[in-house]
Amino acid sequence: PRSERRQNGEFVAISLLVQDWDAIAPWLVEALFADEVYRRAFLAVAESGGVIGKALEVADPEARDVIERAAVVDVAADPEAEARNLIAAAVRRELSSHRASDDPDVIRLDAEARVRMEALNEHEQSLEAAGWLLGWLEGRREVRDLGG
Repeated sequence: PRSERRQNGEFVAISLLVQDWDAIAPWLVEALFADEVYRRAFLAVAESGGVIGKALEVADPEARDVIERAAVVDVAADPEAEARNLIAAAVRRELSSHRASDDPDVIRLDAEARVRMEALNEHEQSLEAAGWLLGWLEGRREVRDLGG
């Protein structure tokens, strides 16, 4: 039976990735995906360089279902806007999920993340802000994966 996973912003991003790789791939990293199945689907598509047949081969059954649906869904969305929304959601999740720190570097970086998140909607600053936030999110994920 096919999954009835909710089609949220993560699904839209995967759909755009599958259907128009160049438009959204530079904006996406693993840390943006909170839903475990969508994260695995993203990793399969990213690992395959956007080649759907290859992504389907490496994906587990749940992720394969997401990729198959993403390949055929009619999605009319602005890739950059969707990516900015996904980045902002991931930043909010990250900021709210960790305990308060008295480490001045962590405090400074968290404050910078809040400022950069606001800059995501400023046309002249959005690309730079997105790049910084993606690096910050990946850095936080790596620290968490290492047990920090």
